[in-house]
Amino acid sequence: MQVEQLEVECDGALLYVESRGQGTPVLLIQGGIGEAGATEQLAAALADRFCVVSYDRRGLSRSTTSDPGPVTMRRHAADAGAVLAASTSEPAHVVGASIGALIGLHLVASEPHRVATLVAHEPPMSAVVLDPARETALDQVAATAQEDVRAAIRQMGSLTGARESMEDGARPAPPAGDVMANLQRFFGHDFPAVRSSSLVADDLADSAKSTNIVLTGGDLSRGQWEYRCAEQLAGELGVPFAELPGGHNGLVSHPKATAAAITRILDRVALAS
Repeated sequence: MQVEQLEVECDGALLYVESRGQGTPVLLIQGGIGEAGATEQLAAALADRFCVVSYDRRGLSRSTTSDPGPVTMRRHAADAGAVLAASTSEPAHVVGASIGALIGLHLVASEPHRVATLVAHEPPMSAVVLDPARETALDQVAATAQEDVRAAIRQMGSLTGARESMEDGARPAPPAGDVMANLQRFFGHDFPAVRSSSLVADDLADSAKSTNIVLTGGDLSRGQWEYRCAEQLAGELGVPFAELPGGHNGLVSHPKATAAAITRILDRVALAS
């Protein structure tokens, strides 16, 4: 399937964007240091029904930035809004995981007119579920990152606690960017941006009246903190909560099953609208 590439300029950043397929637009926002290629198989599966758009976050891989200052979640949300503005004139579906889910929620809070439906998978939200033991562990991750970003990302991975597995045939694309540079960018900018986010249900209440919000958790990460964040936020907003295949990284580890689950969610939302 043909993949179209473009660059979108947004406030000191030049964002790498790719799209494939036709139909209602779906924007994928990855977690961790995931770039557009991380969800390549998911995008290909969804492209049978939708026009799927992905991008590298500012400062990661093929997206550059001239701004050395701190990054906020609002800044990331504005980038996602700029990608949508350059890709479509109609409200889009947005699917995000981890930091990508939190970006999607900030986007809905600030620019709800751009989002028809948000599927937010396990957003890390200390303002929604405060877990002192986890915060202490994240402090330790931050300290480790000052010396060894590879060790820090391994510590973070152990915190998800999920029984991760891989769907048959799942093969994430090789990284397009420098892994070490991306890890340094993540721990220097994105990790603190996530931890400083104060977004709560009240900030989304008005937007939820016009944008369909669905929170999701992985069926292999039940009871874990990110799963509980999604479940708690769904309850406070009074919006649906659903499970997706796999764990915290299910969009990458279970692309075909996740594409089918997301399609069912979007179809149910359309029928209910």
